[in-house]
Amino acid sequence: MNNYETGSYASASASATPWCVMVLAHNEERHIGACLDSIFDGEPGRAVDVYVMANGCTDGTADVVRKYRERRPTVHLVDIKMGDKCNAWNVFIHETIPKCCPDKSIYYFMDGDARIVPGSLSALERGLQRQPAAHAASAPPASGRSMEHDARELLKGHHLVANLYALRGDFARRAHAEGVRLPLKLEGDDGLLGILIKWDLRPQTNNEDPVRIEPCADSGFIFQSVDWKMNPESAHGSMRTGSSLFVCGRRSHLMRMPSRPSSPSSLSGRRTPSACARRAKSPRSA
Repeated sequence: MNNYETGSYASASASATPWCVMVLAHNEERHIGACLDSIFDGEPGRAVDVYVMANGCTDGTADVVRKYRERRPTVHLVDIKMGDKCNAWNVFIHETIPKCCPDKSIYYFMDGDARIVPGSLSALERGLQRQPAAHAASAPPASGRSMEHDARELLKGHHLVANLYALRGDFARRAHAEGVRLPLKLEGDDGLLGILIKWDLRPQTNNEDPVRIEPCADSGFIFQSVDWKMNPESAHGSMRTGSSLFVCGRRSHLMRMPSRPSSPSSLSGRRTPSACARRAKSPRSA
């Protein structure tokens, strides 16, 4: 059972409905405050409901969020025992949205160790308005050693990275209705999610359409780099090799995953758009 500690909900203004931002956080005591600051400070005056999906935290992440809620009551804590970001994403899609925020036109997703470049949430919203066929809008990196290269790759390839992106509300509700769940303990979840979006949740057709992800050059995120030379394991986490099983509708599918990152650039402290895209291969029905 996941524990919900909700505050008050943001009220709609005459010009805009509140945004809904989901933040994935596992032991982010040091970063979660700056992450939340970037959400509220990036576009002052805009009403925002934030759901921090604190999964398997053994540090003070939850306490930081509770303290933060004293001055920002629209921050809500979802305390999940399992420490797994894919499970936390599944909880948000299949439990939090239906229970707490079922009618949003857009859902924003970000990592708890990232910060939003001011204006990025509006930019992602404009991206979905600009491209009606898109199910998602993605933000490029605004920091990191390979920032310029990775941003070009994301914009050119219509990629998506987990640090910051938006899903159209109807698409998120479809994912719930059709039982789409990311596999647990998967490193490279954004690569899988990106290809599922481009397949329109129809992996059996293998009909990949990049227009379904709208990259937004006027948005961005900042993250804390990892020195992979000192600690390469921390740079790519608990990546599983071989095949990953995910559920889409009533069928399960196998997706081939590589045995290791494809290039040193993918170890720069964050998954690059090109590395994420390379992880997603054509599926086989299971």
